[in-house]
Amino acid sequence: MKKTLLILILLVAAFVSCTKPVDFGNISVGIHYSVNGKPLVTDTLCYENEAGNRFLITEIQWFLSNIQLLGQDGQWHTLKHLDVENPNAVETEHIFYIDTDIPESHTLHGQKIPIGHYSLLRFTFGLDENDNQTGIFNDSPESEMFWPYVLGGGYHYMKLNGKFVDSEGRLNPLAIHLGIGQNEDCTEFYQNYFIVEFPIDFDVKANAENSIDLTMVIDNWFRNPHTIDFDEFGSHIMQNQTAQRLISGNGKDVFKIGEPTDNENNTIMEKDNKLAEKFKNVMQKAAPKPHFWSWESVKDRIGNPKIQDSKI
Repeated sequence: MKKTLLILILLVAAFVSCTKPVDFGNISVGIHYSVNGKPLVTDTLCYENEAGNRFLITEIQWFLSNIQLLGQDGQWHTLKHLDVENPNAVETEHIFYIDTDIPESHTLHGQKIPIGHYSLLRFTFGLDENDNQTGIFNDSPESEMFWPYVLGGGYHYMKLNGKFVDSEGRLNPLAIHLGIGQNEDCTEFYQNYFIVEFPIDFDVKANAENSIDLTMVIDNWFRNPHTIDFDEFGSHIMQNQTAQRLISGNGKDVFKIGEPTDNENNTIMEKDNKLAEKFKNVMQKAAPKPHFWSWESVKDRIGNPKIQDSKI
């Protein structure tokens, strides 16, 4: 009996000594904003949406929650932050408040997660029905995001505020406030949050700054697949489920991995492709020299004075 017990103890000791401790790495998410492929400029009337509305943005306040990374072990690892002022507030540690006017909110600092390779990133824009409960935030600025109880309670997903020029040339408030939707008599409520998922090639290393950049492409809120006309849906949409549904439905391509400069070339290419398609359609009825009347050839001649002066 003693011999058997000794063997068991030795086996356990050997197993423990051969098991490597799991190393962890810090991780952060940098938040950026872009319009037309360039970094957001606030308080300047310099933008135009797909519907032709000129607009400016003053501030964006929003919630990002349930940020998760898929590891090689097949497990999702949730990015959580510590509330240094209220360390017992574990119920909100997976919810991040972000505000264009609060610089420290532009980088989300998470608790350590296991080192290794991660292949997918996903998160919830706004708050899901489990998290979106009235009263979970008692302090400003999060508490100021409250959504009226009669409209479903909880909190705004996002307040995108600014101004736009209406069809009569007047400057009106722009208030894209997303949250829980409701029917006309507020007897039924609808969840308008959505989940975003990206493939990534990301390694978390120990003793290193492991960071991911995430950009909100603001103009995409208003154009794909639904064109949003601010004269119709520019303000007072909290009680307009049609507006809530259409704008949230545009959210599928609002977020991009990378900084705004990383998206600029993609935006230029998309516009160039659209111009090329329009040019092709116009030229289908013409019969000039085929070697010249191509979009690429025209671009070359416009950009090169020597070619412009040469014989066609």
